Amino acid sequence: MIHLMKTIAYESGQFVNVEYFFHPNLSAEIGAIKFWFQKKVFFVIVKPDDELEMTEEKIDLVLEKEGYKSTQMSHEIPWKLAIGNHVRWIWRLTNQQNYLDGLQFEFANNVNQKSVIIQLIAIASRIDIKTVH
Repeated sequence: MIHLMKTIAYESGQFVNVEYFFHPNLSAEIGAIKFWFQKKVFFVIVKPDDELEMTEEKIDLVLEKEGYKSTQMSHEIPWKLAIGNHVRWIWRLTNQQNYLDGLQFEFANNVNQKSVIIQLIAIASRIDIKTVH
């Protein structure tokens, strides 16, 4: 995962789009998120053990075959504040039981720009989205 985090931060370019994939039986629960950058596409998914995983595998067709419904979210807060920016930092968030329950992204094009910080937190089989102020 560290290699992919470095690739996203250093080589992917600007953030251009984001899409949520909602669970088939839980239509309001996010099970995966697809991130588009100028040069890369990657996914964050909730694994069966309720941990988050980042992957470059093109899993959107698999998710759709499993009944997941997708929705573009680039026009919604907090994502629309991050669109057009680069990822400056990515953190892995591990809980007290050593589960990788979260990822935190900082979006900004330079150190002088106010950054947008977004957390993805695994809660059971869903991903919650949080902003950090």
